[in-house]
Amino acid sequence: MLRPRVGSYAVYEPAEEGWEAWETQLAQINRELSDHGLEVIAAPEAVKDLDSMERVAQFFCTQQLDTLHALIVSWSFDHYTLELQQRIGVPVAIRAIPGIRSGSMVGAQQLGSVLADLGVPYRLKYGELGDLTVTAEMANFARACAIRNRLRGARLGVIGRRTEGMTPTAVDEVEIFRLFGVRLIHYGLDELLDLAAAIEEKQAATVWERFRTGAAQVLSASEHGLQTARNYLACRQIIASQRLDALAIGSYPKCQGTMCLPIAWLNEEGLPTGCEGDVNATLCMLILSQLSDAPVHFGEMLAVYDEENALVTSHCGCGSPSLADAKGYSLTPVRLANSGVCIRYAAKPGAVTFVNLVGRKGNYRLCAIEGEAVPTGMVFEGNPLKFVLKSPFRRVWSYVEQYGFGHHWMTVYAHAVPVLTEFTRLVGMRGVFPDAETVV
Repeated sequence: MLRPRVGSYAVYEPAEEGWEAWETQLAQINRELSDHGLEVIAAPEAVKDLDSMERVAQFFCTQQLDTLHALIVSWSFDHYTLELQQRIGVPVAIRAIPGIRSGSMVGAQQLGSVLADLGVPYRLKYGELGDLTVTAEMANFARACAIRNRLRGARLGVIGRRTEGMTPTAVDEVEIFRLFGVRLIHYGLDELLDLAAAIEEKQAATVWERFRTGAAQVLSASEHGLQTARNYLACRQIIASQRLDALAIGSYPKCQGTMCLPIAWLNEEGLPTGCEGDVNATLCMLILSQLSDAPVHFGEMLAVYDEENALVTSHCGCGSPSLADAKGYSLTPVRLANSGVCIRYAAKPGAVTFVNLVGRKGNYRLCAIEGEAVPTGMVFEGNPLKFVLKSPFRRVWSYVEQYGFGHHWMTVYAHAVPVLTEFTRLVGMRGVFPDAETVV
């Protein structure tokens, strides 16, 4: 799971009251941040004058930070943090603490005001030492900063084209690069199939046997399994040669039943992979993959159970095997085409967040709702995941209508709305969060 690197330091003015406690105060805050899953890089000294600022800046410059965390111990000069941030180039979390004579609140507001004028992303928080609600908010901001940093410079492969007739999956490649920092790397489906055809049968047979191992049932023909294995190995060649961080495969309808298992196994191995050529959905998977140790589930809204306030989401059989419930998974021909190989299972229970990402230049938007996945049967021939929503379904549906969200929804095994709220603010896109009835 993502572990943001946070550069933590204290700022004070020696002429003000209360500065003597900075070491104790900073040590406590650093422990609290660490307990919330952050990798805290503590400055070796406090920032109190130009010389100390220079030394702290030099220390942080080598640390590959995701964000700075400034504890404002007393009123202090804002230009120290301004100059430090300019050198490090990351967002700033500002922490003010109580103290009527220290001026911490005053110094924190002063710094935040200038950062706002400069257009530097920041968060301004206030609370007693030991206030874990504030610490959690800081941690959510740090995770959002870390996700943004991981996206910048990421490479998302696109094999084939988007599915005809699914116009919401059309993307603006330049806007993806501008907004998220992710570059698209394109391959024709013919290039993949040529690579697959050159793979020896012995190598494919070894991989197919690996796919079969652990399955509760195998109903697909061996020749289909071998083709699936060749496609998987061809994908791995492209991933390695291009150093990809994620992959979208135009799998429908031409590759129905021949790309499902490669998609499942690539996700299982930690490379977010989407189907039907949906780049935005794959980008969403890349974002969500950093918020859980479990792979991301690719699906669609398929059924509503009003009496339970529950949804079922599924796709045709490209889910990661580790998401299966205790009954395990089967390898079977894909529905409708009744050929090839897909993976079927009912998804395991747990805390989840259901997310949709759509848009292009000027209107990228993300919707996220939380819930609890519960046991379900094979209510749809694929990877059905049933979850009870935190909010009434009709409220969720009204937001889907109002903001025009699409049909591919990704599910991450985590409650991720607080981090996603921070992330949408950070990158400058619309975030829609029905649980909180909030639009960012």
